[in-house]
Amino acid sequence: MPKKKVKLKDIAEELHTSVVTVSNALNGKKGVSRQLRQRVLETAERLGYDSGKPELDDSDMIEIGVLIAERYVQEDSSFYMEIYRMVAQAATKKGCVTVLEIVSREKESLALPFMPFSGADVRGMLVIGEMESQFIRYVNDGRMPLVCLDFYTMEPGIDYIIANGFYGVEKMTSRLIEAGYREIGFVGTPRATRSIMDRYLGYCKALKEHGIEERKEFLLWDRGEDNESISFELPEKLPQAFVCNCDKTAYMLIEKLQDRGIRVPEDISVVGFDHSRKDQESKLRLTTYESNQKAMASIGLNCVLKRIQGKRVSEGVRIVQGKVIEGDTDSSHGLSVPHGGMFGR
Repeated sequence: MPKKKVKLKDIAEELHTSVVTVSNALNGKKGVSRQLRQRVLETAERLGYDSGKPELDDSDMIEIGVLIAERYVQEDSSFYMEIYRMVAQAATKKGCVTVLEIVSREKESLALPFMPFSGADVRGMLVIGEMESQFIRYVNDGRMPLVCLDFYTMEPGIDYIIANGFYGVEKMTSRLIEAGYREIGFVGTPRATRSIMDRYLGYCKALKEHGIEERKEFLLWDRGEDNESISFELPEKLPQAFVCNCDKTAYMLIEKLQDRGIRVPEDISVVGFDHSRKDQESKLRLTTYESNQKAMASIGLNCVLKRIQGKRVSEGVRIVQGKVIEGDTDSSHGLSVPHGGMFGR
């Protein structure tokens, strides 16, 4: 019977330390005391660890670089930082570490020289949240695997992991229509990102399939040209319900409606997408479509690890299914549907 190959985790378990510490000790990196480094070297020799370049597997120490645009992390509760937290947790369980780099607007537009993860031994990259196409082309230079989370482009050689925004918003819109609503607005800037465009098109498809014409006065933009959140104004005449491109926008809308003396859901129903604002201080539980960030994080990490290990992975866009989260902000549970045009003030 062939002798079992000794791995980093075997040394770590023997010394009751982490895989990261063992890897740093064997590679002469900082952060390990001289005494512990000597113990690691002695244990590796005793167990028969092959100090040559080992075949990588999920238990070996791998550094994964993660890029997030600065504009996505400037909020108190960042959707993409939450995804990063999930990626980092999944990486730790697999004996990997993540190296996070926040990309400024100047670097994203390539107005400043930029070499991501300078000095780090990064073997693969994850990009969380949509960035400029020219920036994606710049970092996708073929040197290492690249996986994008929650957005996609037309660039070849990249794996994309996205939520099913088109179907999710189509489902939420159809749910309102089937409850009796005919005047339904959408809050979101379709051209801001491909993800929001997909959600908007899901909303349009549901309207078309039920023979309802879209009302342009009920389309409210929540983002500016730089994809940054902006304050939006309510129209004079309101629809019976609103579909929002994300939970953050949905809560902003609810606050604006309540400031105008309009009750949710008794007067107007509101539904969202993402199920990300769980910490929102509100007495209302938002009816929304969960995008399953945890699954996206796990699939994205596994994908980049398999690429690093040279395993065959089907390239392209992978869609992660979500589910409807029942809340208190829509009247599709038996409450009477408001009459259109009742709030022309």
